[in-house]
Amino acid sequence: MATNVFERHLTNCPYARARAFLRESVEDTARKGRVTILPLTAALPFVPGTLEKDVLVSYRAGQDPMRFDEPWQVHWTPEGGGPYPDFDGELTVRADESYRKAVLELRGEYKPPLGTFGQAFDRLVGSKIAARTARELLQAIARGMEERFNSEEELKENVG
Repeated sequence: MATNVFERHLTNCPYARARAFLRESVEDTARKGRVTILPLTAALPFVPGTLEKDVLVSYRAGQDPMRFDEPWQVHWTPEGGGPYPDFDGELTVRADESYRKAVLELRGEYKPPLGTFGQAFDRLVGSKIAARTARELLQAIARGMEERFNSEEELKENVG
């Protein structure tokens, strides 16, 4: 039985720039069929500390029937294996009501490893870890987008 993940994060970067930044960061990897290493982290519920795991990530261009957004199919598997699930989903930048912001969205699913034990763990704690991991990933992507956007804006001000 698969567990669904759906997380959103508002970024202080205009939609058109956020979309371009995401494309620039994943397009080469997707086009060449490469796999990259992505460190994922999540705070653990009820326990001090952070869970950290590198995953091997691949992307490919997705399809938006409305041809407005530019979704990216994403798949990752834990580097070196272990009791961690593979993830299949979609990473998308969506327009916000404000032209100055955009919404990052991660939607997908994973199947808890370890059979019945893994499903029980997932119901108790694992799905919370997955949600936090997704939120932290989106926050990290947003920080990168915001830094690039702010740098571009500063450059425009200094040139003009």
